[in-house]
Amino acid sequence: MKIIKILTLFVLIISCADRKSENKISEFDKVLGKENIATLDFLVSDFENDYLKRQYPNLDTENAYRQFLTEIRDRKFKNLKKVSQKANEKFESSDLRLEMYKFPDSAWILLNSSFDKIESDSLRFLESPVPYVKSRHKYINPDGTTEYTYSRNYLEIRPNADFDSIINRELNSAEINYIGKYMRALETIKDKSEFHSEFYEKKRALGFLYPMLADVMLLENIDLNDKLNRRIIVLELVY
Repeated sequence: MKIIKILTLFVLIISCADRKSENKISEFDKVLGKENIATLDFLVSDFENDYLKRQYPNLDTENAYRQFLTEIRDRKFKNLKKVSQKANEKFESSDLRLEMYKFPDSAWILLNSSFDKIESDSLRFLESPVPYVKSRHKYINPDGTTEYTYSRNYLEIRPNADFDSIINRELNSAEINYIGKYMRALETIKDKSEFHSEFYEKKRALGFLYPMLADVMLLENIDLNDKLNRRIIVLELVY
């Protein structure tokens, strides 16, 4: 009877842990939003059923993920094929992309710093006698108000450079969206495990984690059958 009680208690503990994990994942879905989750699930499905099967036809899905991480860890980037055009176009046109990354809503070239000024973000700038790029990011707060931040790129701009090309490149340069739904969703799962906690903190501190995340995932031997872990792999190491 005592053994039965112990086993029953053990089952209850495991059941509670599983429910806690499920609740965390559900909270992740809720914060990211229904439309973004639908996009994410499509990207994961396409990655598994198209990319991984093309790249590792003789491996099951779990081991294909492991081999993918291994090749990134070993910096064998030339062996990695691109995801399908359909998946890439789906991501590029999605709201999920804008929840993960931010892009300038405008950019322009200043001939030197005498043409610059301190904007509403109150950040001072370096004096420069040569041309540089200034860009503006637009944020819409939950209460509907709008805020702007500014950044400056002091890249070398030659007098005969193609200014339009430089501006277009700047407008398409991605930065981490630290206030987007993706980062907020990651915060909800940081207590799932020690790995997820460390991942969230490193994401907050460093932003882009490619390719180092693959090293950590293999070192920590994370569960590659876990739906959340697969989502993280696809978003962080593919898109």
